[in-house]
Amino acid sequence: MLAMASDDISRRDAERLLGLDAAARVERTFEAIADRGALWVWGDEGDILFTEDGRRRNLLPIWPFATVARLENEGDVDGEHAIRIPVRVFLSEWLPQLEEDDADIAIFPVEERNAAVFTLAEFRSRLTA
Repeated sequence: MLAMASDDISRRDAERLLGLDAAARVERTFEAIADRGALWVWGDEGDILFTEDGRRRNLLPIWPFATVARLENEGDVDGEHAIRIPVRVFLSEWLPQLEEDDADIAIFPVEERNAAVFTLAEFRSRLTA
C-alpha cells in the first residue's frame, strides 16, 4: 500500500468527492486549497497534463487532492503522477506562464467533465478572496 501524502485523503473520501455535483466540486476544491495551501496537477518530470474544451481552449486541470487526481488519471500514461503545487508558487510562477500559454483552469474534472472553467483572473480573485 502506498503511503498517502500528509495533505491527502483516503480513497473512500476521494470516491465520495468524485460523485459530487459540479458546484460542490468547485466549492470543495477552493476549501481544500485554502486549508492546505496547495493544489494538484497531473504529469511527470517533463510535462504537465493539459486538456481542451469544446471551443479548443487550452485548460490546465487542477484537483483538490492527489487521490482524486490519481483516480481520474492513473494508468493513462506510465510515469505520470499527481504533482503538488503550493498556492504561492502557483500564483507567482504558474499563472504568468499560463497567461503566456493562453490557458484557463479546469476545476476538478471527473470523467473529462470539468466542474467549472475559470479564467486566470477569476481563479486568482477566487483564491485570494
